[in-house]
Amino acid sequence: MNLMNRLLLILVASVLAVSMPDARAVAQIQTDENNQIVWPSFPEAVERAEENGKILLIDVWSAHCPWCKKQQTQVYTQPKLQALMARYFEIGRIDLDNNTDTVSFRGYELTLSDLAGGLGATGTPTTVFLEPSGAYITRLAGFHPAPDFANVLEFIGTEAFRDTSYEDFLASKGK
Repeated sequence: MNLMNRLLLILVASVLAVSMPDARAVAQIQTDENNQIVWPSFPEAVERAEENGKILLIDVWSAHCPWCKKQQTQVYTQPKLQALMARYFEIGRIDLDNNTDTVSFRGYELTLSDLAGGLGATGTPTTVFLEPSGAYITRLAGFHPAPDFANVLEFIGTEAFRDTSYEDFLASKGK
């Protein structure tokens, strides 16, 4: 192969590498007919995160929580948020009130309620972020409007949290 062909091959490969979407962006969030998220189980989310290296976003909820319903219908239905979640996270859900079903996590067998408590969720809604390995990153307690929640998803999803404060992150975005 002559020098020109090699250079052309390198150029084409470089253009393709830059123009190819991030592999994490390909995932889709499953939704129902009302555009509400169909949440995978916690074990499914952990398994997928371990396989593909995505951060875990765990929605801790309760059937009796009006703010959880508001978050599900007014925040999680937003296309921008669903796109951010699909790009950066594996998602799962834990029912804070479930004291019967158990899961195995990091060497422990726990009820979903105990797991939620172990992740720091003392009320609902709470969003917990975990490393793909299951190590704790942080949690966000309470209901947050879509624009605020989108900022948090970008902060965690882009991994800016590793070397930037949330305030500096928002300032860098002009927010």
